[in-house]
Amino acid sequence: MPQETLKPPALSAPQDAASGPGDVRFQVLQVGAGDSPGAVDTIVLDVSVWTPDGKLVFSSYPATEPAAFSVASLAPSLRVLLTQLKVGSRALLWVPPSAMMGWKPDGWPDSNLIFDLHLLDVTHVTMRDQSGNLVVPEPSTLPDAAGPPKSAETTPAGLRYVYLSHGVSQKRAKPDDRVALAGTGYIVEGIEVKQLEAPIKTATTLARAPGNLAEVLSKLGSGDRVRIWLDKAQAKAVLPAAGSHEAILDVSVSF
Repeated sequence: MPQETLKPPALSAPQDAASGPGDVRFQVLQVGAGDSPGAVDTIVLDVSVWTPDGKLVFSSYPATEPAAFSVASLAPSLRVLLTQLKVGSRALLWVPPSAMMGWKPDGWPDSNLIFDLHLLDVTHVTMRDQSGNLVVPEPSTLPDAAGPPKSAETTPAGLRYVYLSHGVSQKRAKPDDRVALAGTGYIVEGIEVKQLEAPIKTATTLARAPGNLAEVLSKLGSGDRVRIWLDKAQAKAVLPAAGSHEAILDVSVSF
């Protein structure tokens, strides 16, 4: 399809468009019947990207092959939404600049963008440990010292967090449920972010979770993975090894 024949979709989100993470609005025009991609899988899609004034920023259509992306390389908000689609789905996304954190390709404007995409295929990435057990790979994007993006959600106690990937469960833990946690902690020293040596592998309940951590854990489904920013007081309660530093916690939950 030549670029000159492309016509922009609706340039502002209609009232019935759903709301996603990072203030992204979206509308599924066609529901697919294939697999959904995981957080580190490779997806193939036909996609066109527009600005609110109808200017075409990018399109895969003039190419002989559709576009391919690693889901892990995308901004967290886009990653969450794309992993909810099935192969064969067509969707429109109205995306603010803050939701493009860490992934705006060169030459794309720092403005609202409209994505018209058709998910064509997914290649699942699988990994096994030394014992041959299947390991669920995780996005490799490391935190930086810039702090949480504007799109981060905020709890009543002021914890800021973003989703890194979603599990498939809609169940939420109750206050006395045992919640298994696995992840990585980081400390912030000036402009440097340093990983804590010991990985996190523990369990707690919402009622016993330290440092207001329950405010985030109570919103998560089993298999969800989030990045949480902790001020010095919160870090001291949640990650004693952080000492007097601000900290970042990448953690997945299961129950």
